[in-house]
Amino acid sequence: MACSRLLFPYVDTAEASTMRVGDPGLSNQEYALRLLADGWPVDTLNTAALADYLDDDEKNIILAHNMVRHDPEKFARLYVTEYINYFQDTEFHYPDLETIMLTREGDSPAIELYFELLRMRPVNLLYPSEGLSNAAESHLEYITSLGIRGHGGQGGLSARIDREGDWQERIAENIAYGNFSAHDAVMYLLIGDLVIDRSHRRIILQPDLYKIGVAKGMHPAYPTGYTYVLNYAHHFTPDE
Repeated sequence: MACSRLLFPYVDTAEASTMRVGDPGLSNQEYALRLLADGWPVDTLNTAALADYLDDDEKNIILAHNMVRHDPEKFARLYVTEYINYFQDTEFHYPDLETIMLTREGDSPAIELYFELLRMRPVNLLYPSEGLSNAAESHLEYITSLGIRGHGGQGGLSARIDREGDWQERIAENIAYGNFSAHDAVMYLLIGDLVIDRSHRRIILQPDLYKIGVAKGMHPAYPTGYTYVLNYAHHFTPDE
């Protein structure tokens, strides 16, 4: 047991979903049904449900973004508490998976996330963008073909998005490497192990972002799961 959990004895793990929403391989419908059982307004939050250019995992990662933005406190009590209890010192053990994730900080950033979400007000939902998804796909192909990490290449984020259309005010990018499910990818970014400024978390919770694009693929350096590139914008108009 991680020492920091001794300072956190009042987390009610019984609040966590009885049907694990982070399980691998859930279709968008299956994920939505599990969320519905947890009391989420899925029809409102599942903004990518009809986006035929996205697969189920790509739709699910947008839905997971919208849950935490729509009701941060509920997300914290249901799912962050669940994840806190999967840590054993610096090892993360998701039930029924053979793969163990090694972390540097243990459960402390997850506990930090829990308290941050309790204090946070809801923010606007994110809506899918095919142009932003194309930009994300371009970068995904770049990093996976070279077996590298990072946000550089092809002129940088702004250049990649400029090739797909016009954006205003603000853009951002997150990359989640080798995750076993879309829900887990969002949790990975929110927790932000060893990301000192928690920049991934700040992007997911940023209130002046309205559009999101996503691309999913296999990265040769992270064969245990899918890698997701996520592009965000305040406003984006695709090229005709």
